Amino acid sequence: MTSSSVVSPRRRGAAFLLGAQWGRYLSQIAGIVVLARLVGPADFGIVAVGAAVAGLAAVLGDFGLSMAALRAPALDAQQRTNLFWTNTSIGVLATGIVLAAAVPVSVAVGDDRLVIVLALLAPAFVLRSASAQFRVELNRSGRLGRLAAAELSGDLVGLGTAIVLALLGGGYLAIASQGTVAALVTLALVVGLTPWHPGLPRRGADMRGLLTFGGHTFVVHALNYASTNVGIIMLGGTTTDRAVGLFSRAIQLVNLPIDQLITPLTRVVIPGLADTTDPTPLVARLARYQTLLSYPALAYLSLFTATAEPAITVVLGREWAGAAVFVPILAVGALFQTLGYPQYWAFVATGRSGLLLTSEAIGRSLMIGLVLALSAIGPVGVAIGMTSGQVVLWLAAFLLLPRAGIASATLARAGARPVAVFVTACVVASLVDAGFFTPLDAWTRLLAIGATWAIVVGALIVLVARRDLRFLRDLARRR
Repeated sequence: MTSSSVVSPRRRGAAFLLGAQWGRYLSQIAGIVVLARLVGPADFGIVAVGAAVAGLAAVLGDFGLSMAALRAPALDAQQRTNLFWTNTSIGVLATGIVLAAAVPVSVAVGDDRLVIVLALLAPAFVLRSASAQFRVELNRSGRLGRLAAAELSGDLVGLGTAIVLALLGGGYLAIASQGTVAALVTLALVVGLTPWHPGLPRRGADMRGLLTFGGHTFVVHALNYASTNVGIIMLGGTTTDRAVGLFSRAIQLVNLPIDQLITPLTRVVIPGLADTTDPTPLVARLARYQTLLSYPALAYLSLFTATAEPAITVVLGREWAGAAVFVPILAVGALFQTLGYPQYWAFVATGRSGLLLTSEAIGRSLMIGLVLALSAIGPVGVAIGMTSGQVVLWLAAFLLLPRAGIASATLARAGARPVAVFVTACVVASLVDAGFFTPLDAWTRLLAIGATWAIVVGALIVLVARRDLRFLRDLARRR
């Protein structure tokens, strides 16, 4: 019987994966800029509503099995095959649910365009589900360069297709097609780049542990979906497509860099934490990951919050300037989300999916309730509800982590210094902007705020975070 064992990803492969992820980030930024000039906020809004409605299908299509397979100490050939067929079957079901819901959803929202939007979004779910085990195999075997190349290529082809359709006047059709095209290309590439290929499904393989962990993870992801998308769905029926487009674009701009960091880091972190040959205590490794994640993520959040209005005007155009009002509120939630990811890794690495589910249920339930209650006052209310829920999520995990054998205070201390540096820099730069820079044109104002922010950050890092700076510098040299 052959087996696939978790190995620590090779440094070169991990570095390539992280580098390619930045390539994906830059391509998505380029896509945001170009498509914002070709497609208006109203078209983005109707696609955002469709994506929010269909989002549960994406969660269902994976069913938490990717994470279960990634953290498993070993997988035999039949387990891998059964995981592939399970994922693919669930993906077919998810695609069918989206297609079946297209007409009822369009009637409920009152917009016939949603039928076409959901029909274009639906195939992506089965395509991503079918590629899940191939991506896990590339990850577990340390072939991270191949994985990164496949995903980056899919993103670039999807973006190119969307731009061409937008230039031809496709509008919302261009945006809705992008994800499906990307998923198709990625599937074709990972199948070709993975030495392993599935056989026929059979009974007898030990799937109970994988399915149990996957089930818990699925519920966590489903709660995550509901809490982050219920606001968009509510706004789709109570406000204009333009307002929804501005709000969804603000969410995307705030979260995109964090998402681009989290995806590759999780692929590197989880197998690394499962490496029993590493003598470093688990909590110490988690604290290092907290530092590694916090500095780039919080730096972006801090700078973007301080410069939101001129930055959006310069990059996307004045038509999108209304998105800036939501950025400070959403950024607070993103800060706590960033601090919470090492908590999530801790629960996964220790196999405490039940504790993870408990902490998520507490925070996500409150978030959903607040979003539903505050959606009556519009997108600002939804943003406040989402941010409040993220704070509670972090607090719930902080209180439950000791039950998994992890010292919450150690992770909190690792995040405290970057929080102090970047929150202070954001506040100072914003106050200076309000006092002196507001009358300036967008470009000059953007540069002035950025320069002020950089001066404050540089001074604070020297004063309070030199140890973190040495750690990041040493890490970069080793990699």
